[in-house]
Amino acid sequence: MSAPVLRPNVDRMGTGMRETALTRVVWDGDSSYEMVLEAHCDASPSAVYDVLANLETHLDWAGRKQRHGFQLTSLRADGPMRAGSEFTSVGSMPMTRTRWQDHSVVVRADQAAVIEFHTDGVAVWPTGRRTEARWEHRYEIEPAADGARVTYRLRRASMTNPPLRMRLPLMATLTHRVMIPFLCRRGFHNLLWAAEQLAQPVPPAARSID
Repeated sequence: MSAPVLRPNVDRMGTGMRETALTRVVWDGDSSYEMVLEAHCDASPSAVYDVLANLETHLDWAGRKQRHGFQLTSLRADGPMRAGSEFTSVGSMPMTRTRWQDHSVVVRADQAAVIEFHTDGVAVWPTGRRTEARWEHRYEIEPAADGARVTYRLRRASMTNPPLRMRLPLMATLTHRVMIPFLCRRGFHNLLWAAEQLAQPVPPAARSID
């Protein structure tokens, strides 16, 4: 079942404003789910790509600066993202101490254009119940006037033993239609902001007078 296109969401970032269009939410009422966010970034496509490819930055824009309870708490990788590379991470979830234990594989990395990685996540609850899910993350970066147009697609390909909030009818609808986009939007904005900061020219060092 496809949701209608929603109105753009405007958030304040730094000293300016950023408009993010939630362009699509598609959810079949079960395990299949897709959400798309899109926004303009004042940095070049190369700058956006460089931030994404550098996994160390993820602990900042998707970790420390992300909303509490929806954060990367640790990440291990051998180097930057490239096709075929793998990394592991741990992520928090809202309203629980249970953590996602994730293993990700980069399936596409086209310089300044596309990064896509697939994440297999496992969460073990205090009862011993085990939730497993596959999430597919894809970032498309296109040149635009004064920067880049960035599209983020989050797709859940499968999930077994979903948590209660994703099973009860009202809670499941709220989670998929409202909460996931709301939480993802913060990290997406953080990414674009990080790219813009990276792209800013470094001011010349002050000259000393002897």
